[in-house]
Amino acid sequence: MTSRQQAASHIAAALKEEARGGSFVLFRGQYRELPVVALPIEVPLYRPENGRLISQLRRYLHEQGEEERAFAERIESPDVQQVLHALLIRLARDERGSIYAELRDQAQQTEPLLMTRDGVVVNGNRRLAAMRTLLGENGERYASFSTLRVAVMPEETTPEDIEYVESALQLAPEVKLPYTWTNRRLKLRRQRDTLKLPVARILESYRLPDEESLKRELEEIELAEAWLRDYRGEPGDYGQIEECEELFIALNAQLRTMKEGGSKALWRLIGFAMIQARGARGVNPLGYFPFTAPRPVQAPEQAPLRLAQSRAIVDAEAESLDEGQRASLERLLSQPAEATELTREITDILDQLRIEANYHEMPGRLLQHVQQARKLAEKIEAERLTAEQKAQIGSELAAIGYHSRRFLEDDREAPPPVSPARRKWRKLREDPQRFCRDSSNPVLRWLGERWR
Repeated sequence: MTSRQQAASHIAAALKEEARGGSFVLFRGQYRELPVVALPIEVPLYRPENGRLISQLRRYLHEQGEEERAFAERIESPDVQQVLHALLIRLARDERGSIYAELRDQAQQTEPLLMTRDGVVVNGNRRLAAMRTLLGENGERYASFSTLRVAVMPEETTPEDIEYVESALQLAPEVKLPYTWTNRRLKLRRQRDTLKLPVARILESYRLPDEESLKRELEEIELAEAWLRDYRGEPGDYGQIEECEELFIALNAQLRTMKEGGSKALWRLIGFAMIQARGARGVNPLGYFPFTAPRPVQAPEQAPLRLAQSRAIVDAEAESLDEGQRASLERLLSQPAEATELTREITDILDQLRIEANYHEMPGRLLQHVQQARKLAEKIEAERLTAEQKAQIGSELAAIGYHSRRFLEDDREAPPPVSPARRKWRKLREDPQRFCRDSSNPVLRWLGERWR
């Protein structure tokens, strides 16, 4: 670790030999072009007054019982720099804006650090921490980090100037206009299909994890274009879909799970109609298939059939759609003027299917809960219950007994209910050791634990 005096000597020599201009900084109300030099990565010193570290550093100093001013005055101390590095690398890895991940993937410095003439970093502390960490982890891959490009502040810089410049750089609003979701995907497609750029290069520049991610994003824009062109009859009017990113991503995700043919084409049109109807009172497409997983799983086949039945395309007794009936349903779904009414009808059908599925699943769920309650009751000793708990449990068990008689009294083929005494006798015969060990009777438990 270098001292401020050593850092100043390095910087002075670099300014004299190889300084270049080109880095502009707002200094005392005016943009000033600063010289840029190359320095060894060991030279820069982290700045204790860094605005991004205020709360974290204060918490650390409070725990250590050290004053901020005394800590800052020891800026050249290795232990101070190590503390700052540990705090900064944690910030550099923050997923909300991971400088560490950016430098790890690019393996090169993309913009110069900003330093005072005696080596204190004004802007770029997190980047410096990330580059030092990466260089230590893999010296061969990140060898370029051993020498840093640094913009050097004017000689007359004061502490007030440093605070001003730091605030201007780190707290100023971002003025870059981000790509819209449509522009991003159109650019991706242009690079892949028109410019014929290598896919690996596209993935690297867009930070895409794999080629499947690229394919999925292009499918999303193609789906949106199909809605404009084939459903709306307004190809190229991308302004209509700028606010629909979530809808087309969700629709594409579900369509990807469906096989070609069958009901996929119908659900594509249903999705288009639901997107058309978005914003209508009571319409929330994202809560229904094909924008979320189907519930029940049979809904993709059952819902179009019920829609066709309600519109008299098929008889009420029909169990499936033939090709002609599918074509008739597709023509109906292709009319934007009918989108809101169709959306409300299809969501009502999906709600009804969900209710029916829940109703059919209720006996199975009831049996599961009753079995769990019975197993829990067998484990509880009566002595552990208060009088109030006994009364409440007894009331519920009496109600269950009533329903048990109601279920079985008219069913002559149903097996007779098993009494608690008979159930215990059955367990004793099947596994006497376990029966004794699980018993609430202390004598039987003692016998079960010493069973040989």
